[in-house]
Amino acid sequence: MVPATGGRDAPSNPERMARRLLARAHAVLSGAPPVGSFAVALATLVLVGGIDYVLGYEISFSLFYLLPVGIATWYCGRGAGMAMAVISCAVWFSADLLSHPVYSHPAIPVWNALVRFGFFAITSGLLATSKDALATQRTLARTDALTGLAGRRAFEETLAHDLALARRRSSPLTVAYLDLDEFKSVNDSRGHAEGDRVLQAVAEVLARCLREADTPARIGGDEFVVALPDTDARGAEQVAAELLREMQKAFGAGRWPVSCSIGAVTVTAPDVSAASVLEAADRAMFEAKRGGKGSIVCRDFGAA
Repeated sequence: MVPATGGRDAPSNPERMARRLLARAHAVLSGAPPVGSFAVALATLVLVGGIDYVLGYEISFSLFYLLPVGIATWYCGRGAGMAMAVISCAVWFSADLLSHPVYSHPAIPVWNALVRFGFFAITSGLLATSKDALATQRTLARTDALTGLAGRRAFEETLAHDLALARRRSSPLTVAYLDLDEFKSVNDSRGHAEGDRVLQAVAEVLARCLREADTPARIGGDEFVVALPDTDARGAEQVAAELLREMQKAFGAGRWPVSCSIGAVTVTAPDVSAASVLEAADRAMFEAKRGGKGSIVCRDFGAA
């Protein structure tokens, strides 16, 4: 009988162990203060410099100096990375001189040190730029560019977290779903730029009226959702009424022929998923739209 395997491309045990160690090290360094991460980079540099000295000048060890430079750059910032590049160059230069190499000209080790510093500095700069670009891409993927609110993915993650906390604390949680009535008429009659201003006005109302613990998001063209931790059915009605009132003021100030329908559900059962809560809030919103423009429908949402 052929033993079962994880597939042809399944990683070996040593590879799996190495990945776990790297993931654990990354988690520790990410959670540590910059001073602690820089101390780890310095300790790594001392180890690399010691090995370099023991091996002697005949064996090149420059590549491994990139490890402390990379740690300092990624976990402490661009400036710390450049500082570590300077220190790494100095350590390499000291290890080289202590090995008593024989050069044809005394300026050669200085030149080599400058070349290595350039190599370390360029690598640090590229790594810092890559980290900044990655952070920007993550932000764009989680944030709505027009309104600055959270996007669907970020909201779903936050809602799942809020539901877990609500279950643990046995506290209420409300999700409100907002949809703009007659929004298409603004785009058709005044252009998409004016429609964008309507959406931005909605985002401003949400940011102004909600608590810091609440999470507003734009998840569609003119659809918004809000997660309201520690908010029961009565609180949901109060929040929805305030949002609707402030929305109407904003729409009136902009002379936009738009209104807002709000459907809110308050979670009353612990074992529900984020997707099912969103779906229930969406149904409540459509019920509000059927009741007339600018309506509010609040419902309890249980496991059934």
